[in-house]
Formats: sequence, C-alpha cells, structure tokens
Amino acid sequence: MWENFQHIQGISRTTFTPRRRYSVTTDILSFRRCPHQYGFEVEHGYQPSRTSQLFYGTIIHQVLDRAHAHYGGLLDPATRGMLPTDDDIEQYFRQVQASLRARGIRGARVAVEQQALDLLKTFNQVEGPTLYPRVVDTEHRMQSDETNFILHGTVDVLAAPNDTDRGFDTLEIWDYKGLKRPQANVSLLRDYEFQMLVYASLYFKRHGVYPRIANLYFLNELADDRRPIQERRERALMQVPIDDSRVQAALNSFNATVDSIENARATQNWPAPDVGQGPGEETCVACDSRWNCTTVRNDPSLRTHMPLRYP
Repeated sequence: MWENFQHIQGISRTTFTPRRRYSVTTDILSFRRCPHQYGFEVEHGYQPSRTSQLFYGTIIHQVLDRAHAHYGGLLDPATRGMLPTDDDIEQYFRQVQASLRARGIRGARVAVEQQALDLLKTFNQVEGPTLYPRVVDTEHRMQSDETNFILHGTVDVLAAPNDTDRGFDTLEIWDYKGLKRPQANVSLLRDYEFQMLVYASLYFKRHGVYPRIANLYFLNELADDRRPIQERRERALMQVPIDDSRVQAALNSFNATVDSIENARATQNWPAPDVGQGPGEETCVACDSRWNCTTVRNDPSLRTHMPLRYP
C-alpha cells in the first residue's frame, strides 16, 4: 500500500524565529541598571519575594488611570466632567490594592501604602481640575518594527492644550513617576529623559508627528509639605525637549542596549554592575539575588544593610 505514496513530495519545514519585544522600562532601563537582576527576574522569570517597589509604581498608575476614566465618564456616564472626590480615590485605591494583593504584591509597610494613597488624593486635588479636562487618552500603547525586534511602550496620558486643539501635533505625552525628582543622580534623570525621547519616536511612527511636549511628573514631590504647594507642583513637573537629533540618539542607544542583552542571552552571562555603579541601596537590599552578587558583597555601604553578614 505504501508504494502508492512513495512519489509524493512533502512540504519542507522552514525555521521561524519570532522577533523579541523590547520596552524602555521593563527591558532597556532594567538591564542598564543591573544586568544581574535582569537576567534573574526577566530572562529566567524568577518572581521577586519583595514587591514594594512594584506595588508603589503600579498602584499610582492604575489609580490615576481610574481617576481619568472617572472624569471621562468611562466607568459611569453620570460622573462625566466630575472630579473624583477623596472617597472616590480611596475606593479606586482599595480596588487596585485588593487586585495586587491577590497577585502577592504588597507595599513594604502600611505607612508606605498610606503615603501612596495620600499622594494620589493630593494629585487629584491640585492637578485634576486643570489636567483631567485636557486628557485625550490614557495608557496609550505604541509599537514600532525595528527589523530585528519590536520596540513597544505605553504613555500614561495624552493631553491636549485646550478643548479645541486636539490634533496629534498639539498633544502632550505624560509619564507618572512615584518618586521624588532626582537631584544628585544625573544618570537617573538621563534615563527618564531617554525614556520620553523613545516614546516620542514611537509616537512619531504611529501618528506621523512628534508630540508637542513630553512631561515627566514626580508625584513624591507633592509630599514635601515644608514647601508651598505651587513650589511642589513646579518641582514635580519636568519637561523633556524633543528634537530629531535627540530622538535619533536615544534610538541608537536603545539599539546598542538590545545588542548587549542579546549578547548576554547568547552567553548566559548576566554580570553584576561595578561597585558604586549599581541601581542603589533601595533596589539592592530588596533583590533576591543579592546573596550571590559581587556588587553587594564588595560594597560596604550595602553590606551594612544586609540582615546577614558576608564572610
């Protein structure tokens, strides 16, 4: 019977390798700050046991997204054009908090969670009346085909300058940061500027124009009650200049870091940063791979915060 089929030509299989997706925050900035931690958590998929940093950033973004949806009437048409009250913000906070806890993500202390709630209420009160009416879109997703990989990112807010100018060439992009505006750490500020320039590139590829303005907003500046609220607002808001040369330099830097990640993946070599060049005490002492990290082992300023001493 098999002789009837011996002359049939089979279809040969072709090898297809899907292109990887890279984001500014999850991949590029994470790898730059600590390749060792990136390899441990992103490449190999180990879930961190301490989740306070993830909790803080996630709850800030998700509650503010609900606040924008509240004003836009997307959660309930009856709230369209209405600023959320403190009770509304607390309700949204508890909803997100319960969702995060179900995933095992918590703040380090009750005081940290309360601080996040207080900041969100303050932001809602001082920025909501002028920002919410200008919001055109939230969680604005963008991606670009970069030949060897897919570059993607999400902008927290697209905002118009007023009620009538809504063209893509008039819009602002906003990114919320749940921390204070870095002062001495110039490299951290450069990272955030780099992030916004890459977002500007993605925006251009999706809409054909650059955004009018790129804004970073550091929410923890609002917590400094030693200063007048207007001064805190000015400290919180930082604009990143956008032009072709700066955007192209950011893209070149992005591509170079992708190459470094691919090389590390090919060799499975995820080195710890040099002493003094790591992501900082707050990140290092909470990292699950700190016990096998030469940066922590050789940095006396980090070792003093470890619950167990190295030999």
